[in-house]
Amino acid sequence: MQLLRLQASTSTAQALLRSSSRSSTPLILRASFHHSPFAYLDTERPSPSSSHFPPPSIPSTARRRVGTPPPISPPPLHVPSPSTTTSAQAEPSPSSSSQSPQSPRQLRRTITSVDQLPTKFGRNQIIEIPQEVKKELESVVNSFKAPVRYAFAYGSGVFRQKGYTESDKPLLDFVFAVSHPSHWHAVNMAQNPHHYSPLMRFLGSDAVAWMQEKGLGASVWFNVDVEVEGKTVKYGCISIDALCRDMLDWDTLYISGRTHKPVKILQDDARVRLANQVNLASAMRTSLLLLPESFTEYELFETIAGLSYRGDFRMAVGENPRKVRNIVDAQLDAFRGLYGGLLKSFWRSVYVIGEEVGSQGRGIKLMRQDVSTPQRASVASRLPLGLKTKVLAHYQRKWNLNRALGQTGHSVETVAKTQAPPSGSVDVVSAEAAESQEVWERIVADEEFQKILSESIGQIVRRPTFNQSLKGILSAGPLKSLRYIGPKLRKKWLPAPSAPKTIEAAEKA
Repeated sequence: MQLLRLQASTSTAQALLRSSSRSSTPLILRASFHHSPFAYLDTERPSPSSSHFPPPSIPSTARRRVGTPPPISPPPLHVPSPSTTTSAQAEPSPSSSSQSPQSPRQLRRTITSVDQLPTKFGRNQIIEIPQEVKKELESVVNSFKAPVRYAFAYGSGVFRQKGYTESDKPLLDFVFAVSHPSHWHAVNMAQNPHHYSPLMRFLGSDAVAWMQEKGLGASVWFNVDVEVEGKTVKYGCISIDALCRDMLDWDTLYISGRTHKPVKILQDDARVRLANQVNLASAMRTSLLLLPESFTEYELFETIAGLSYRGDFRMAVGENPRKVRNIVDAQLDAFRGLYGGLLKSFWRSVYVIGEEVGSQGRGIKLMRQDVSTPQRASVASRLPLGLKTKVLAHYQRKWNLNRALGQTGHSVETVAKTQAPPSGSVDVVSAEAAESQEVWERIVADEEFQKILSESIGQIVRRPTFNQSLKGILSAGPLKSLRYIGPKLRKKWLPAPSAPKTIEAAEKA
């Protein structure tokens, strides 16, 4: 019966279109067809050929309807006004339901702008810096003609770190997330060819994009020690997809680990803000699992800041061994703003029990967490997929988990993708969630769990950072690479020059 009605409606529509070319007032008839339920079917159904054009007398709107329609969402439902004729409203429905069929795409909310997010969502990511510094950073970003969707600045050039004096002029570090790396490098190479090494200029932007996304490292391309707007900068380019994937799953922790520390967002993006909020919550969960029952907020922030440096060979070769502590010392207030709201969401398991005076006379909160096995198992099951996979791979080798899970029809992959229910939950859970809870309870109860968790983070970080350093030689060239790494090596291995004694000090000596 529905098929007969559909055929009848199709013939009616064809008759309407033919009459529209002869009638002087075809608007109501065309509106009737355009807003009928069958318009949705026409929109959803792709045309097999683009060679069947409508008669020239049909307007452009109708021409798009009869020709090959673009793959867009259905037109909005027609709300008839009181003056609309009943003949234009009476259109048979293909189903017995009084409601017109709606595409599932209408039910999905697509967020394309930060303004569409809830007002306070992700506001913790917005770190305030001095206005003059902000203007300098924005002038650098605005000087690039290539389109940038998301940009942030980080490092000692943006947030002053302990150990740097006013005379020190560190590099300004930037990361740009773009939609299409090949196009971005093509535009940027035309504007700033001197930012690339002679070899990469010769090979072209496609080779740079291939090396960035499919070559060594962490899917990011850095141009180091270049001058932009009179300032010495280092900037990296990463695709928006790779950045969000790293934030959600911790594939490399190379860029997502940088956003564990305070960064200054210069150009925001809704998708990245959503992914980064998950990334910050993952850093909080991981650090809580690495900490003992009692700790201070300073130890919490130091653990979070050090996650992306575990397994990084540069910490043993060229970086200041006190780098993590210096970051937290100088940016304690920024860390509080970044993680304070997230910490409140753990109110069921993390408690503030007091306060002590810190080394710089600042109050440091004393905290205690619930370290019961069900609670830690629930937290561990919510770790990023890349980290959970590493941990489960170790215990698969140690306990042969797949053999034990095979009796219930599950596997390690199922456990990795399933979250255990919250501790103390009385809701009915699926068999997969119950199985995941049982497995993670056994894992977190293991005496070497914290060691394995730390080593798993190191496994994620180690290879991408080493390969990225090798790629840096190719991207910057040997001379720029030496010029960039030289000060770091001198600062680590050569003793700092002692200040000359004053006359009073010499007399006391």
